[in-house]
Amino acid sequence: MNAVLVDDEYYALQGLKMELEEIGDIRITGLYEDPLKMLDEIAELRPDLIFLDVEMPQMDGFEVFARLMEMGCTSNVVFVTAYTQYAVRAFEINAVDYIVKPVTQARLIKTLERSRPVAVPVGPMELRFNCFRHFSIVTGGKDINAGWRTRKAAELIAFLISEGGNYTAKEKIAEALWPEQEGRIAMSNLYMAYHYINKQSSRLGFRIPIESERGKMRIDLSGISCDLLEFDRLLGEARTASREKRPALMERAAALYTGLPFEDAYFGWTGEIQGRYEYRYLELLEQLVCHFKSCDDLQNAEVYEKKLRDAEMD
Repeated sequence: MNAVLVDDEYYALQGLKMELEEIGDIRITGLYEDPLKMLDEIAELRPDLIFLDVEMPQMDGFEVFARLMEMGCTSNVVFVTAYTQYAVRAFEINAVDYIVKPVTQARLIKTLERSRPVAVPVGPMELRFNCFRHFSIVTGGKDINAGWRTRKAAELIAFLISEGGNYTAKEKIAEALWPEQEGRIAMSNLYMAYHYINKQSSRLGFRIPIESERGKMRIDLSGISCDLLEFDRLLGEARTASREKRPALMERAAALYTGLPFEDAYFGWTGEIQGRYEYRYLELLEQLVCHFKSCDDLQNAEVYEKKLRDAEMD
């Protein structure tokens, strides 16, 4: 593995370098007392591992981390510091490890073992996003949401789905997900959540197709199975279908709707999208009631009248 070390204290930097070189099986490709210089050169170095001090005068380690994520850096990050109070935050953003100085070889060996690539399943894994009522990301028949350490990762994916695969300003996303945070901190949190998603996806052997460009972000929904997309597609087909085919398409769409989008997740930004889909669903049920009454199919008309009453009462 290749590693870059960043610490504003010269002797701490040299000491860490010496300990790593004595362990072996790792090549030090960069030593930086100035994190800004490291950021300028990191794209060329492309290390497997970055050892990063937390408290530095130019910018703290978490700010450096956010800048790395903004640049699309995929290196694993290990925070090295004399203080313990940052540990929770470090693991929340999916740092591979958090080491308290003074650093020992035994502790570094554990870090290097933790940092080695993990074998992933062979072949592509299909993804499905379920958004009505309970938000879940399903792959290999398993809901992967519960295995993630941060709820914000799932919320970021949900928000991008709600944007329909369109590019959205990062400032808008950060404000929606972290409304209580100052803008710079909210943006830092966004990059950290994005980094976490990429790291976890690689570890588990699939890819969440989020695309990040300067100032904007989207999720590529082409080829993705998603109940919201399927609901919209069926309604669109029903509008242009023949009279004979329209009812079946409408019934398939109604069957997908099990509750408001993201209802169980309690995300703070869902009001508009929930209102939009609730209106479409109620309109769909009214159309189905009218259709079955016009066909004298009173049994099915009664079924959808009940669904309509239940939906209006929720």
